[in-house]
Amino acid sequence: MPDTMQAVVKESRAPGLVVRTVPRPRAGPGEVLIAVHHAGVCGTDLHIADWDSWAQGRVRPPIVVGHEFAGQIVAVGEGVTELKVGQLVTAEGHIVCGHCLQCRTGNGHICRNTRIIGVDRDGAFAELISMPATNVLTLDGIPTEIGAIMDPMGNAFHTVLTADIPGSTVFIVGCGPIGCFAVGIARAAGAARVIASDVNPRRLDLARAMGAHVVINARETDVEAAVLGETNGEGVDVVCEMSGVPAALHQAFHTVRMGGRVQLLGIPKGDVPVNFADEIIFKGITVYGVIGRKMYETWHQMRRFLSAGLLDPRPVITHRFPLAHIDQAIAAIRSGDAGKVILEIA
Repeated sequence: MPDTMQAVVKESRAPGLVVRTVPRPRAGPGEVLIAVHHAGVCGTDLHIADWDSWAQGRVRPPIVVGHEFAGQIVAVGEGVTELKVGQLVTAEGHIVCGHCLQCRTGNGHICRNTRIIGVDRDGAFAELISMPATNVLTLDGIPTEIGAIMDPMGNAFHTVLTADIPGSTVFIVGCGPIGCFAVGIARAAGAARVIASDVNPRRLDLARAMGAHVVINARETDVEAAVLGETNGEGVDVVCEMSGVPAALHQAFHTVRMGGRVQLLGIPKGDVPVNFADEIIFKGITVYGVIGRKMYETWHQMRRFLSAGLLDPRPVITHRFPLAHIDQAIAAIRSGDAGKVILEIA
Protein backbone atom coordinates (compact mmCIF):
# COMPACT_ATOMS: atom_id res chain seq x y z
CA MET A 1 0.00 0.00 0.00
CA PRO A 2 1.40 3.47 -0.89
CA ASP A 3 2.57 5.89 1.79
CA THR A 4 0.25 8.67 0.63
CA MET A 5 -3.45 9.12 -0.09
CA GLN A 6 -5.97 11.67 -1.34
CA ALA A 7 -7.91 13.70 1.22
CA VAL A 8 -10.00 16.85 1.58
CA VAL A 9 -7.96 19.30 3.64
CA LYS A 10 -8.64 22.58 5.41
CA GLU A 11 -5.25 23.92 4.48
CA SER A 12 -5.19 27.43 5.93
CA ARG A 13 -7.11 29.91 8.03
CA ALA A 14 -9.18 31.11 5.07
CA PRO A 15 -12.35 30.05 3.24
CA GLY A 16 -12.20 26.94 1.09
CA LEU A 17 -11.28 23.26 1.10
CA VAL A 18 -8.73 21.56 -1.15
CA VAL A 19 -8.06 17.99 -2.28
CA ARG A 20 -4.45 17.13 -1.51
CA THR A 21 -2.03 14.22 -1.33
CA VAL A 22 -1.30 13.63 2.35
CA PRO A 23 0.58 11.00 4.37
CA ARG A 24 -1.27 7.75 4.86
CA PRO A 25 -2.27 7.14 8.52
CA ARG A 26 -1.26 4.02 10.44
CA ALA A 27 -3.12 1.87 12.96
CA GLY A 28 -1.42 2.55 16.29
CA PRO A 29 -1.93 0.54 19.49
CA GLY A 30 -5.64 0.15 20.18
CA GLU A 31 -6.57 1.52 16.75
CA VAL A 32 -7.85 0.22 13.43
CA LEU A 33 -7.16 1.54 9.93
CA ILE A 34 -10.28 1.88 7.78
CA ALA A 35 -10.54 2.30 4.02
CA VAL A 36 -13.37 4.82 3.66
CA HIS A 37 -16.08 3.78 1.19
CA HIS A 38 -18.67 6.49 1.81
CA ALA A 39 -18.69 9.72 3.81
CA GLY A 40 -21.50 12.12 4.69
CA VAL A 41 -21.13 15.87 4.22
CA CYS A 42 -22.92 18.08 6.74
CA GLY A 43 -23.38 21.60 8.01
CA THR A 44 -20.27 21.41 10.17
CA ASP A 45 -18.18 20.87 7.03
CA LEU A 46 -19.88 23.91 5.50
CA HIS A 47 -18.90 26.00 8.55
CA ILE A 48 -15.29 24.87 8.16
CA ALA A 49 -15.28 25.50 4.40
CA ASP A 50 -16.71 29.00 4.91
CA TRP A 51 -14.29 29.63 7.79
CA ASP A 52 -16.98 31.29 9.92
CA SER A 53 -16.52 32.52 13.48
CA TRP A 54 -17.17 29.07 14.98
CA ALA A 55 -14.56 27.43 12.73
CA GLN A 56 -12.04 30.17 13.42
CA GLY A 57 -12.37 29.57 17.15
CA ARG A 58 -12.20 25.77 16.97
CA VAL A 59 -10.34 24.37 13.95
CA ARG A 60 -6.55 24.45 13.63
CA PRO A 61 -5.44 23.93 10.00
CA PRO A 62 -4.05 22.01 8.28
CA ILE A 63 -6.49 19.20 9.00
CA VAL A 64 -8.38 16.53 7.06
CA VAL A 65 -12.08 17.28 7.44
CA GLY A 66 -15.16 15.01 7.62
CA HIS A 67 -16.68 13.12 10.52
CA GLU A 68 -19.41 10.88 9.02
CA PHE A 69 -18.18 7.73 7.29
CA ALA A 70 -18.21 3.98 6.81
CA GLY A 71 -15.75 1.60 5.23
CA GLN A 72 -13.69 -1.56 5.61
CA ILE A 73 -11.00 -2.38 8.14
CA VAL A 74 -7.65 -2.90 6.37
CA ALA A 75 -5.32 -3.12 9.39
CA VAL A 76 -5.56 -3.49 13.17
CA GLY A 77 -3.12 -2.15 15.72
CA GLU A 78 -1.50 -3.83 18.68
CA GLY A 79 -3.96 -4.98 21.33
CA VAL A 80 -7.04 -4.96 19.07
CA THR A 81 -8.74 -8.35 19.24
CA GLU A 82 -12.47 -7.70 18.85
CA LEU A 83 -12.24 -6.30 15.30
CA LYS A 84 -10.84 -8.00 12.20
CA VAL A 85 -9.45 -7.01 8.82
CA GLY A 86 -12.22 -7.15 6.21
CA GLN A 87 -15.11 -6.10 8.46
CA LEU A 88 -17.39 -3.30 7.26
CA VAL A 89 -17.69 -0.67 9.96
CA THR A 90 -18.70 2.84 10.91
CA ALA A 91 -17.56 4.82 13.95
CA GLU A 92 -18.59 7.29 16.60
CA GLY A 93 -16.69 10.45 15.66
CA HIS A 94 -16.57 11.86 19.19
CA ILE A 95 -13.45 10.59 20.93
CA VAL A 96 -13.91 10.94 24.67
CA CYS A 97 -11.52 10.80 27.59
CA GLY A 98 -13.13 8.03 29.65
CA HIS A 99 -12.02 9.69 32.89
CA CYS A 100 -14.20 12.76 33.52
CA LEU A 101 -17.35 12.71 35.66
CA GLN A 102 -19.57 12.54 32.60
CA CYS A 103 -17.75 9.56 31.08
CA ARG A 104 -17.78 7.71 34.38
CA THR A 105 -21.50 8.23 34.96
CA GLY A 106 -22.67 6.87 31.60
CA ASN A 107 -22.77 10.27 29.89
CA GLY A 108 -19.78 10.07 27.57
CA HIS A 109 -21.75 11.91 24.87
CA ILE A 110 -21.25 15.09 26.92
CA CYS A 111 -17.62 14.42 27.88
CA ARG A 112 -15.98 17.75 28.65
CA ASN A 113 -12.80 16.61 26.86
CA THR A 114 -14.37 15.42 23.60
CA ARG A 115 -12.24 15.53 20.45
CA ILE A 116 -14.11 15.25 17.15
CA ILE A 117 -12.65 13.74 14.00
CA GLY A 118 -12.54 16.25 11.14
CA VAL A 119 -12.67 19.11 13.64
CA ASP A 120 -10.04 18.50 16.33
CA ARG A 121 -8.06 15.74 14.57
CA ASP A 122 -7.82 14.35 11.03
CA GLY A 123 -11.14 13.16 9.70
CA ALA A 124 -12.87 10.96 7.16
CA PHE A 125 -12.87 12.79 3.81
CA ALA A 126 -9.93 10.63 2.83
CA GLU A 127 -9.08 7.25 1.41
CA LEU A 128 -8.07 6.02 4.88
CA ILE A 129 -8.70 6.96 8.50
CA SER A 130 -7.36 5.56 11.76
CA MET A 131 -9.80 5.28 14.66
CA PRO A 132 -9.69 4.02 18.24
CA ALA A 133 -11.15 0.52 18.22
CA THR A 134 -13.46 1.52 21.08
CA ASN A 135 -15.21 3.97 18.71
CA VAL A 136 -15.71 1.49 15.86
CA LEU A 137 -18.97 -0.39 15.28
CA THR A 138 -19.52 -3.25 12.85
CA LEU A 139 -22.29 -2.73 10.30
CA ASP A 140 -23.60 -6.30 10.43
CA GLY A 141 -25.07 -6.24 6.94
CA ILE A 142 -25.96 -2.54 6.78
CA PRO A 143 -24.58 -1.02 3.53
CA THR A 144 -21.72 1.45 3.91
CA GLU A 145 -23.79 4.14 2.17
CA ILE A 146 -26.18 3.96 5.13
CA GLY A 147 -23.37 3.39 7.63
CA ALA A 148 -21.86 6.69 6.49
CA ILE A 149 -24.92 8.62 7.69
CA MET A 150 -25.42 6.81 10.99
CA ASP A 151 -23.69 9.69 12.81
CA PRO A 152 -26.34 12.32 11.92
CA MET A 153 -29.07 9.68 11.98
CA GLY A 154 -27.95 8.91 15.53
CA ASN A 155 -28.71 12.51 16.48
CA ALA A 156 -32.25 11.95 15.30
CA PHE A 157 -32.51 8.62 17.14
CA HIS A 158 -31.29 10.29 20.34
CA THR A 159 -33.80 13.12 19.89
CA VAL A 160 -36.79 10.89 19.21
CA LEU A 161 -36.21 7.81 21.35
CA THR A 162 -35.54 9.67 24.61
CA ALA A 163 -39.23 10.60 24.49
CA ASP A 164 -42.26 8.31 24.94
CA ILE A 165 -43.19 7.74 21.31
CA PRO A 166 -45.55 4.72 20.94
CA GLY A 167 -49.09 6.01 20.37
CA SER A 168 -48.00 9.66 20.65
CA THR A 169 -48.54 12.65 18.39
CA VAL A 170 -45.12 13.99 17.37
CA PHE A 171 -44.26 17.33 15.78
CA ILE A 172 -40.92 17.58 13.93
CA VAL A 173 -39.91 21.24 13.55
CA GLY A 174 -37.36 21.62 10.77
CA CYS A 175 -36.93 19.07 7.96
CA GLY A 176 -33.26 19.14 7.20
CA PRO A 177 -31.70 15.69 6.90
CA ILE A 178 -31.78 15.04 10.65
CA GLY A 179 -35.38 16.23 10.89
CA CYS A 180 -36.36 13.93 8.02
CA PHE A 181 -34.60 11.02 9.73
CA ALA A 182 -36.57 11.89 12.87
CA VAL A 183 -39.84 11.61 10.95
CA GLY A 184 -39.00 8.07 9.86
CA ILE A 185 -37.79 7.10 13.33
CA ALA A 186 -40.96 8.39 14.99
CA ARG A 187 -43.06 6.37 12.56
CA ALA A 188 -40.92 3.27 13.11
CA ALA A 189 -41.15 3.71 16.89
CA GLY A 190 -44.94 3.68 16.80
CA ALA A 191 -46.05 7.32 16.74
CA ALA A 192 -49.77 7.58 16.05
CA ARG A 193 -49.37 10.80 14.06
CA VAL A 194 -46.30 12.66 12.83
CA ILE A 195 -46.53 16.31 11.80
CA ALA A 196 -43.57 18.07 10.16
CA SER A 197 -42.93 21.72 9.32
CA ASP A 198 -40.37 23.62 7.27
CA VAL A 199 -40.15 26.62 4.95
CA ASN A 200 -38.61 24.62 2.09
CA PRO A 201 -41.00 22.65 -0.18
CA ARG A 202 -38.22 20.25 -1.23
CA ARG A 203 -37.55 19.33 2.38
CA LEU A 204 -41.24 18.91 3.07
CA ASP A 205 -41.36 16.45 0.17
CA LEU A 206 -38.53 14.48 1.81
CA ALA A 207 -40.40 14.50 5.14
CA ARG A 208 -43.48 13.17 3.39
CA ALA A 209 -41.36 10.45 1.76
CA MET A 210 -40.11 9.47 5.23
CA GLY A 211 -43.67 9.02 6.47
CA ALA A 212 -44.98 12.32 7.81
CA HIS A 213 -48.78 12.20 8.05
CA VAL A 214 -49.06 16.00 7.79
CA VAL A 215 -46.56 18.54 6.41
CA ILE A 216 -46.86 22.26 7.03
CA ASN A 217 -45.20 24.98 4.96
CA ALA A 218 -44.31 27.54 7.61
CA ARG A 219 -44.05 30.31 5.02
CA GLU A 220 -47.63 29.85 3.93
CA THR A 221 -49.48 28.52 6.97
CA ASP A 222 -49.99 29.52 10.61
CA VAL A 223 -48.03 26.65 12.13
CA GLU A 224 -49.46 26.86 15.63
CA ALA A 225 -53.06 26.99 14.38
CA ALA A 226 -52.42 24.07 12.02
CA VAL A 227 -50.89 21.87 14.73
CA LEU A 228 -53.64 22.66 17.22
CA GLY A 229 -56.19 21.92 14.48
CA GLU A 230 -54.62 18.50 13.92
CA THR A 231 -54.79 17.69 17.65
CA ASN A 232 -58.29 18.87 18.58
CA GLY A 233 -56.81 21.93 20.26
CA GLU A 234 -54.73 19.89 22.74
CA GLY A 235 -51.28 20.21 21.19
CA VAL A 236 -48.86 17.37 20.48
CA ASP A 237 -47.35 14.98 23.01
CA VAL A 238 -43.77 15.44 21.79
CA VAL A 239 -42.05 18.20 19.83
CA CYS A 240 -38.63 17.61 18.27
CA GLU A 241 -37.15 21.01 17.46
CA MET A 242 -34.46 20.47 14.83
CA SER A 243 -33.96 23.94 13.32
CA GLY A 244 -32.69 26.31 16.01
CA VAL A 245 -34.73 29.12 14.44
CA PRO A 246 -36.06 31.42 17.22
CA ALA A 247 -39.62 31.50 15.81
CA ALA A 248 -39.60 27.71 15.56
CA LEU A 249 -38.43 27.36 19.15
CA HIS A 250 -41.44 29.36 20.29
CA GLN A 251 -43.68 27.26 18.05
CA ALA A 252 -42.33 24.19 19.83
CA PHE A 253 -43.33 25.54 23.24
CA HIS A 254 -46.70 26.79 22.01
CA THR A 255 -47.74 23.59 20.22
CA VAL A 256 -46.76 21.02 22.86
CA ARG A 257 -49.65 19.94 25.06
CA MET A 258 -49.81 20.63 28.79
CA GLY A 259 -47.45 18.14 30.42
CA GLY A 260 -45.80 17.26 27.10
CA ARG A 261 -42.15 17.09 26.14
CA VAL A 262 -39.92 19.28 23.96
CA GLN A 263 -36.70 17.80 22.57
CA LEU A 264 -34.19 20.47 21.53
CA LEU A 265 -31.54 19.55 18.94
CA GLY A 266 -31.42 22.68 16.75
CA ILE A 267 -28.79 25.22 17.79
CA PRO A 268 -29.75 28.92 17.71
CA LYS A 269 -27.11 31.34 16.46
CA GLY A 270 -27.57 33.66 19.44
CA ASP A 271 -29.66 34.28 22.52
CA VAL A 272 -33.38 33.48 22.30
CA PRO A 273 -35.72 35.13 24.82
CA VAL A 274 -38.05 32.61 26.46
CA ASN A 275 -41.12 33.30 28.59
CA PHE A 276 -40.27 30.62 31.14
CA ALA A 277 -43.50 31.11 33.10
CA ASP A 278 -45.99 30.77 30.23
CA GLU A 279 -44.01 28.61 27.79
CA ILE A 280 -42.52 26.08 30.20
CA ILE A 281 -43.42 26.28 33.89
CA PHE A 282 -47.18 26.84 33.76
CA LYS A 283 -47.49 24.20 31.03
CA GLY A 284 -45.66 21.63 33.16
CA ILE A 285 -43.56 20.46 30.22
CA THR A 286 -40.25 18.62 30.14
CA VAL A 287 -37.45 20.13 28.03
CA TYR A 288 -34.53 17.91 26.98
CA GLY A 289 -31.33 19.16 25.34
CA VAL A 290 -29.84 16.75 22.78
CA ILE A 291 -26.18 16.57 21.86
CA GLY A 292 -24.64 13.87 19.70
CA ARG A 293 -25.47 10.23 20.29
CA LYS A 294 -25.57 8.38 23.59
CA MET A 295 -22.45 6.22 23.71
CA TYR A 296 -23.25 3.57 22.83
CA GLU A 297 -26.92 3.06 23.56
CA THR A 298 -28.02 5.12 20.56
CA TRP A 299 -25.75 3.20 18.19
CA HIS A 300 -27.18 -0.16 19.27
CA GLN A 301 -30.76 1.11 18.93
CA MET A 302 -29.99 2.45 15.48
CA ARG A 303 -28.31 -0.73 14.30
CA ARG A 304 -31.32 -2.79 15.42
CA PHE A 305 -33.83 -0.55 13.63
CA LEU A 306 -31.79 -0.58 10.42
CA SER A 307 -30.97 -4.30 10.48
CA ALA A 308 -34.62 -5.18 11.08
CA GLY A 309 -35.78 -3.03 8.16
CA LEU A 310 -37.86 -0.79 10.42
CA LEU A 311 -36.30 2.32 8.87
CA ASP A 312 -35.00 3.06 5.37
CA PRO A 313 -33.15 6.40 5.41
CA ARG A 314 -32.17 6.34 1.73
CA PRO A 315 -34.95 8.69 0.50
CA VAL A 316 -33.13 11.46 2.41
CA ILE A 317 -29.95 10.96 0.33
CA THR A 318 -30.31 13.33 -2.62
CA HIS A 319 -26.74 13.89 -3.88
CA ARG A 320 -23.65 11.74 -4.40
CA PHE A 321 -20.22 13.02 -5.45
CA PRO A 322 -16.68 11.66 -5.76
CA LEU A 323 -14.11 12.92 -3.26
CA ALA A 324 -12.56 15.27 -5.81
CA HIS A 325 -15.89 17.12 -6.17
CA ILE A 326 -16.08 18.32 -2.57
CA ASP A 327 -16.79 21.88 -3.76
CA GLN A 328 -19.90 20.65 -5.58
CA ALA A 329 -20.99 18.74 -2.47
CA ILE A 330 -20.62 21.87 -0.33
CA ALA A 331 -22.49 23.91 -2.95
CA ALA A 332 -25.37 21.42 -2.88
CA ILE A 333 -25.72 21.87 0.87
CA ARG A 334 -25.43 25.64 0.59
CA SER A 335 -28.24 25.69 -2.00
CA GLY A 336 -30.75 24.59 0.64
CA ASP A 337 -32.37 22.09 -1.71
CA ALA A 338 -30.28 19.05 -0.75
CA GLY A 339 -31.18 16.32 1.64
CA LYS A 340 -28.19 14.25 2.72
CA VAL A 341 -25.06 14.61 0.58
CA ILE A 342 -22.69 11.64 0.24
CA LEU A 343 -19.09 11.33 -0.96
CA GLU A 344 -18.35 8.06 -2.75
CA ILE A 345 -14.69 7.34 -2.06
CA ALA A 346 -13.98 3.66 -2.72
